[in-house]
Order: sequence, then C-alpha cells, then structure tokens
Amino acid sequence: MNGITPDCLNDFYFTNPAERKTIELILLRQMPFPFAGKSGILLHGTWGTGKSTLAEVLPELFETAYSGNWNPANSIGQMTGPNPSHTQTHMFRCGGGLSSTSFTQTINDCNSRNPLYSMSGNDYFIFDEVDRLTPAAQQSLRSTMGLKRCMFFFTTNYLPKIDPAIVNRCHLIEMNQAPNACSYFPMAHNLLAQMGLSASAISQTTLGTYAKNAKGSIRDFLNDVMVEGLSLGGKMPTTKAVV
Repeated sequence: MNGITPDCLNDFYFTNPAERKTIELILLRQMPFPFAGKSGILLHGTWGTGKSTLAEVLPELFETAYSGNWNPANSIGQMTGPNPSHTQTHMFRCGGGLSSTSFTQTINDCNSRNPLYSMSGNDYFIFDEVDRLTPAAQQSLRSTMGLKRCMFFFTTNYLPKIDPAIVNRCHLIEMNQAPNACSYFPMAHNLLAQMGLSASAISQTTLGTYAKNAKGSIRDFLNDVMVEGLSLGGKMPTTKAVV
C-alpha cells in the first residue's frame, strides 16, 4: 500500500469490502457500467482519506481495463493506469463560483462527438467536493447523468448535502477511518523504506497512535511518520512511488 503516489486500488483503504468489490467487478468488466441509470461513482468520507486522488486514478484504471493490456490472472488491485498516460479527463473543482452552465456545456459538447481517445468509449468527468455545488447546480448536473458515453466520479465529505437523485445514480464508496490501525502500517513501511529506514524504525505502538490520532486522514498519518523518520536520521522522502 503506497500512500505517497497511489496509482492502484491496493493503495487505498475502503471502509466496506463489498463496495471495493463493486469497483473490482466493474474494472474486470464482469459488471456493466454505466448500467441501469447508474453512471457515477461517489466517493464519500472524512478528509484526507484519498477520495480526490482515487477519483483521478479511476479513469486511468478504466483505460487499462479496456485496453486489453492487463492479464486478468493478475490481481485487479495491482492494476495501474497506462504509462505514459493518455487518459483525457474533465476535472471540475466545485465551489468558488463554478456555474452549472460551464460544466453542462462541457458535458453536452463531449457527448455530441465520439470519444476517440478513450479506450472505454466513455468521457470521464470528475467533480471534486460536489457538495459545494448549489442545489440548482446539482439539479443541472443530475440531468446530464443520463447521457450516453459518460462516466462521473464524485467526491464529498458531506454525503447528506448531495442531491438524492445524484446519489441514486451512483455506486457509493465509503472511505473513512479503518477500524484496525494495522491497515495503515504498510503505507508507513513504504515511506520509511524510501527514507532509508527499516520497517521497525518506528514501533507498531507508535504507528498505532499516529493512526488513531489521524482519524482516517492519510495526510496526517504520513506526515507524522515522516517527521519521526527525519528525527531518526532518515533522508528526505521524494514523490517517487515506493513498491
């Protein structure tokens, strides 16, 4: 599990294993998506759990899944996006005056042509912190979700603030604090290795305390690990992924 530069499902923690299984089945192309009115994947949970990053990673994984370059005998959790990436996504950072006119026009313009550069045959639309859209903007958004050849990826910290019709059009994926602190240890061990330290440099008891205090925030957890690692003589970590 790599929390520094995550690029596959195994790099994220999913609160509900059954919800992760839904994503796996979709990527394995054993479950149709979009299908029966569901064209979105809505990632919800507390801050710092990787929702925004996963929303950007998922279109990359769809491209690999539909390219035919992934051996289905391998674990789907290890599948990464194309390298180099050719995935074209449309990102909307919600709030800050984002108007419904701008994103509905983009979605409709994309839908009026064939997505020539998409292996899945779909356009990818990411709405980060979708709860920050006004109720009127959310109503406009839900009206576009029935268009063909569109996949939507949403993130929110406040699920009750999302229009119920949008929620109903999505597969819900909860990303909250793991009940077992050990779930975060592989991330810490990867970071310590990148810093030139052994996995045992920080005790499991201390790591458990960091995980508890972080309350699900991978950002806070890894920063605590990094600070302690530096105090133990570790080198400055880079953004290079740790295997």
